[in-house]
Amino acid sequence: MIINRKCFILTVTLILFIGFNQPVFAQSNDIQKGQASWYGSQYHGKKTSSGERYNKNDMTAAHNTLPFGTKVKVTNLANNESVVVRINDRGPYVGERIIDVSEAAARKLHMRSQGIGDVKVEVLELPGDYDPANAGFYTIQTGTYRNAKNAQQLSQRLKAFDKDLPVELDEEQVNGRKVLRIRAGRFESRQQAEAFNELLEEEGLSGLVKEA
Repeated sequence: MIINRKCFILTVTLILFIGFNQPVFAQSNDIQKGQASWYGSQYHGKKTSSGERYNKNDMTAAHNTLPFGTKVKVTNLANNESVVVRINDRGPYVGERIIDVSEAAARKLHMRSQGIGDVKVEVLELPGDYDPANAGFYTIQTGTYRNAKNAQQLSQRLKAFDKDLPVELDEEQVNGRKVLRIRAGRFESRQQAEAFNELLEEEGLSGLVKEA
């Protein structure tokens, strides 16, 4: 029963994340116009969608589609005041609003008292590791290692679990030290990634579902 269930879920999940259309990719010259809102003390210190802790005093913002780490220029169309913020959260989820800025950013835009305002959002810089081929996808970060041998062993176990599973081994610098991050899968939605992660958990291979 367990094997049959595993094969069934695995088959459905693979069909779902292999057969889908390519999304619209973010470009460095993208411009949007719409309403902006802001969020402050109520969320201060809470975890954002990127995994960072929200700091109302930082120049950050939430956007529904731009990759985490993207830098955008937000201009208040009522007074032409502008700020540069970094995207580290998802939202807003109200009406036609296109961006949620931090309290510090709202102050500089002189829209804190109003709560919302009409803005222009210009993409200035995409994150250094941004890959358009992965935009809009979800992956499972299954491990972070300093030892290359341990990272390779986990990669091999993941490939043994499913020979068609995309497994990436990325080298990054964290606090001046080299680390290897392992990412498995390329899923169209968080739900699909979470379902596959449940299968990996049964084999002791699960990780953290993240937006690619």
